[in-house]
Amino acid sequence: MSRLGAILITFIIFVGQTSALNAKPKLEWPGEDPTVLDAIKLLDVEGQFNGIKLLENRFRIDYAVEEATFIFFRKYGSVPVILIRPDGSKLYAATMPDSEGHWYDSDTFDMVHLTNPMIGPWQVVGKMQPNNKVMVLSDIELHADPLPALIFQGETLKLNANLTSNGKPIDYKSFSDVVALDVTFASTNNSEYENFGADTKVVGTFYDDGKGFDEYPKDGVFTGEYSFALPWGEWIPTMYLDLALFNREVTLDPIMLEPIPFEISVNQTVVNGDFHHLKISPKTDKIKFETFVFNGKAYFPNGEIELFSLGDETIEPRVKPLMNYEDGEYKVEISGFGKDINDRDVIIKAPTFIFMADPPPIPEPTAEELAQLEAERLAKQDALAAIEAQKALDAQKAKEEKALIILISVNIAALLLSILVIWFFRSGKKIKFKIPKFKLPKKKPKDELTLDGGAEKSTESDDIIDLSLPDER
Repeated sequence: MSRLGAILITFIIFVGQTSALNAKPKLEWPGEDPTVLDAIKLLDVEGQFNGIKLLENRFRIDYAVEEATFIFFRKYGSVPVILIRPDGSKLYAATMPDSEGHWYDSDTFDMVHLTNPMIGPWQVVGKMQPNNKVMVLSDIELHADPLPALIFQGETLKLNANLTSNGKPIDYKSFSDVVALDVTFASTNNSEYENFGADTKVVGTFYDDGKGFDEYPKDGVFTGEYSFALPWGEWIPTMYLDLALFNREVTLDPIMLEPIPFEISVNQTVVNGDFHHLKISPKTDKIKFETFVFNGKAYFPNGEIELFSLGDETIEPRVKPLMNYEDGEYKVEISGFGKDINDRDVIIKAPTFIFMADPPPIPEPTAEELAQLEAERLAKQDALAAIEAQKALDAQKAKEEKALIILISVNIAALLLSILVIWFFRSGKKIKFKIPKFKLPKKKPKDELTLDGGAEKSTESDDIIDLSLPDER
């Protein structure tokens, strides 16, 4: 069986004698989440029937049915349907006992799983779609296109898948609203490969909505677009199928994602108005490089954008000139279209190629420019020398002026002093020097101070000392 080949997914409904089945698949409900049923088994058992026609919203359950899963399609946004048992009692989505089964409702459908349902005619009450029928999921198979043997990093693949019940296509259009199918890749964490330590990635999702790669909406063919924008290396694919109440992960054999099979480089120029030369060369013999053509988009530092194509199918490297408008960052997006060695058509988108353009170098000066620069240097040097000499001269002049001012000030002071002295001597005035008066402490009263002859001692006139100079003759 291929990696993503026909995967048998069984949601069993038992009709007829149960003893006819040697091994009865077991339906297991996780206790923590009563809205999820893991009922997918990779078993090869025959189904019993695909659907029951609703006759005036009635259907019958046979005596041998032990478990059944139904899908009731109704108008968008309407409330869940009500199931009426053969005895007249009702089952509601919100109050259905776990012992009788489980109920999942969405905007457009109800999915109900019944355990040991009551035998007899049942009725459905709700805003059902016209010509609706009860779909009983039984032995559902997923048929998907296998992954190619050689896959490249950056490649985009289109793969189809369809579901069958009892080996027949499910042609009920609204059934596609129930199905969700994703494919994820997990790294094997081989240190020799680029994807060592990479996170798990979703590489594809299947749709039946007529958009993107899907050709027709609601035709039962689900189309998946696989985008391998991943690091190259060994990966483990996992398919996850979700049918509301039912989900299952199926892990497939590891695959090898090859590196991008061509190399992008650039020969740069530093001359404005010249061209950089972008070159695309093969770097593996796993592609037929001569079959490849390329589309690209270049982003320039000045904001310009250029779309280009390299359509020559040749074994030689492809070269694209890019105008060097100015220095700065250049970005180039490249997509290649060609064949691998197995003649499979491939579409490969390379990671954005980025390079930095340097500014043009400063040209070497000519002999005349060198002579001019030397003359300017000497002139500047002479100007600086003249400025320094002028500063020294100004400092010396200031110093001499200061000394002259001091000398003149001293001479004027000496002259004034000489004039003052001469004036005093010629004016004939005496110069008296007076000593300040002071009194000694009195030991006795004034009337007790007497001389030896009984005379009193003078205390007033004797205090003044005459220091007068004699008159000049």
